[in-house]
Amino acid sequence: MAARTDRDEHAGYVGADRLAWRGPHEWHASERVWSTTNSHLDVWIELLHALGLEPAAVLTPTLCADFNGDQWTCTSLCRADLWACYGISVEDLIVWRPLLAHLVEQLDRGNAVLVEVDAFHLPDMIGSSFQREHAKTLIAVTGYDRHAHQMRYLHGAVGAEVGGEDLDALMTAGIGGAQLPPHAQIVKLDRMAQRTAPERAQIGIALARFHGTRLPSNNPVRAFGEALRAHGAWLAGGDAEHYQRWAFATLHQCGSSFELGADVSAWLALNGEPVADAEQHLRLLAKSARALHQRLVRVSQSGRMPDVSLTVDEMARSWDDAMAILKPRYAN
Repeated sequence: MAARTDRDEHAGYVGADRLAWRGPHEWHASERVWSTTNSHLDVWIELLHALGLEPAAVLTPTLCADFNGDQWTCTSLCRADLWACYGISVEDLIVWRPLLAHLVEQLDRGNAVLVEVDAFHLPDMIGSSFQREHAKTLIAVTGYDRHAHQMRYLHGAVGAEVGGEDLDALMTAGIGGAQLPPHAQIVKLDRMAQRTAPERAQIGIALARFHGTRLPSNNPVRAFGEALRAHGAWLAGGDAEHYQRWAFATLHQCGSSFELGADVSAWLALNGEPVADAEQHLRLLAKSARALHQRLVRVSQSGRMPDVSLTVDEMARSWDDAMAILKPRYAN
């Protein structure tokens, strides 16, 4: 479907019609243990959903989440996977002029743009970061109305609009040499592959076998449990803000990745792969990570680290049980 063009003298809107917001993906709309993952994955889930595509086929990297000493893997999608499965090409956008000019140019071509912005100016973050705190986050820009000076975007689980002074603030990042230009990417949709659902499923299974070679060789939950001893002293001496930053980099990434991994396992099973039993183990892991999060949130108040070895052991067993199913199929 062609983009509506800003160059038509009667049109004030630029953006591809097929990117119109149709409500959240079921993973964001239903009851979840972790309602969000990270801004990258959440945006891509909603962007693919808006395009009528199944995200699970390219989400097998969630199964490869590992503990890296001071954080769990912040899972992201691979450009090559998006191209192989959907014919979607992602390229870096060089911001050499005002950001809004770049956005209009790309939207006019029928593309979307991913751009890192300050959540302080995003109206969908009301009650959280909006007009309260500065935080970097990723949005997908899907449309712009030049007459109303309103920009449509996807962020997290929602589709929203921003205009006026908040839009001006988002668009002026990097202008005048005061700040570095934001990181942005062009999502090119003009060569989207017209593949059937079975064809995409076969590609998704092949991607599972490819990414399966990256499954951690050793149990990362046990490594996380050992690191908790050192982390606990730091958490006990900090405040709630310190805890939230730590928890997002650790328990949030762990739990949300494996909850999505459970969805991927269920999707693989629906497409004939003998991995259905992995789903329940990964969901249990995600629930245990949430329980641990809720227990540790009081550490900064109490000033001491509780004994969480039973919960960590439960998480570790869930990982082992899931990998006993997944590794023989995909890691060899």
